[in-house]
Amino acid sequence: MENFNQLLALRNKIENTLNYQLSLSNLELYHSNLFAVVLERSECINHKFFSDVVDINKKYTNLKVFREKNKIDLTIEVIDEDSKNHVIFIENKVKSLPDENQLIRYSEKNSSAKGKLLSLVEPGFELPKSWFRRSYGELIEYYSDLLKKVDETFRLFLIDYIDYMKNVEKFIEKISYGELYFLEDSNNKVLEGMRLRSVIEKIHYANLQNKIADLGYKTYSDRIRGEHHFGIDLPIEGTTSSFDIQIQGNQYRHKVNFSIEDKERLGDLERICDIIKEKTCLFNFNLENNPILEKSSSRKKWKAYYKKDFYDYAHIRKDVSCKKLIDYIKEDVKKIEENLNIVKDIILEN
Repeated sequence: MENFNQLLALRNKIENTLNYQLSLSNLELYHSNLFAVVLERSECINHKFFSDVVDINKKYTNLKVFREKNKIDLTIEVIDEDSKNHVIFIENKVKSLPDENQLIRYSEKNSSAKGKLLSLVEPGFELPKSWFRRSYGELIEYYSDLLKKVDETFRLFLIDYIDYMKNVEKFIEKISYGELYFLEDSNNKVLEGMRLRSVIEKIHYANLQNKIADLGYKTYSDRIRGEHHFGIDLPIEGTTSSFDIQIQGNQYRHKVNFSIEDKERLGDLERICDIIKEKTCLFNFNLENNPILEKSSSRKKWKAYYKKDFYDYAHIRKDVSCKKLIDYIKEDVKKIEENLNIVKDIILEN
């Protein structure tokens, strides 16, 4: 009850700030635009916030900030006291999650530029060369140090923003999922109707994705039809199709992703799934005495996305911890690996 009351108090503080209300239309764009305004008004990059991308002991002039240049959130251009040009990319991740390939693509646009990833959570990968992460806590510290460098009206606005983001960080830390896969009921109640819910769920699923990233396969976390999910994609060698373990809400899915080429050749994909289930461990959840999964409600046998990605699922038990779920996925991957050659033969021979 104490934690519930603390969360409600933090929610009220967040929602009563002007910056929270102004950011409702586009959370990520709002934070980036404000960062650009702060830079343009203060012209200050001589701060430890930028210490890994420029020499903060030098003087800088002709600071320019570009929004969405080459699809990058912010691009800073500045000239140092030795007449050397510096380009700094800012990639802002508030409601979305860091993407390694995205950062690499940005660096390819200008190999001499340095990048700053601004995010609420640690990325689940090693940052590419010339990229450095800063947290929103560090951004708040930077803004706090600039309060004396801006006019009174803007200073009051920044103070409001600082309070807003401090409380957001506290809120996210307190409402984190902890050891359990599912949120506690009291936390769910606090999040009802709150815009931050999506951000918190994204962070949760991204953290789970990171815990299976060492298995050597493509992993992902995303949102579809209003719900977040994460998973791992195993290629079916010799075909252009693949097999997923995908977790969304309380569903633990086995899913075959038939390529368009295989779909056109095979025709009846439900029949192929029936054969795969009969001859392999795929789609077989072994629910007897299973501490992680339980039987789902009756339904049509095969569910599908886009008439080519077919899946079946069991339900995840309510009290399952994140660790036990991840361990279960890793064991499941080993079993599936042993059966993928049989799946390949089924696809190629039918």
